[in-house]
Amino acid sequence: MASTSTLTLEPETPYRLDTETSILIAHLILDDIEEINGPCKGKSCHIAPSTDEEYAFQVQAESLQTLLVLLEDSLFAQSVDEALCSDQHHLNAVRVVEQGAEDDHRAALALSQGQPIPEKSASQRLLEDPAFSLPS
Repeated sequence: MASTSTLTLEPETPYRLDTETSILIAHLILDDIEEINGPCKGKSCHIAPSTDEEYAFQVQAESLQTLLVLLEDSLFAQSVDEALCSDQHHLNAVRVVEQGAEDDHRAALALSQGQPIPEKSASQRLLEDPAFSLPS
């Protein structure tokens, strides 16, 4: 049974690297591997069996590619999280305005059908509050 290696994201050093630095290092190592292996020339490259060293570089490159995908996904997720956090006030204000508009529409329908107007919703009361303002 062939043994598989596991990719760990935890460095064995006493310090942690930020994601951007880790991505840069992985790219630099991949560049080094490509430079060491050199470009593949002709049919002999595909026919000749790989040496242990070439195979080791190939496995390392594949591991680094996997690591890059994980790091870049993590960077994207952090970016989305930061955007959501920074936009939270805007999103809440839009939610209140939309809910207020929906509640106003329900009240208008009730009025047009001769039904009693429902009590004002929390969104409607908030929108009528002079202290409420949309973030700029």
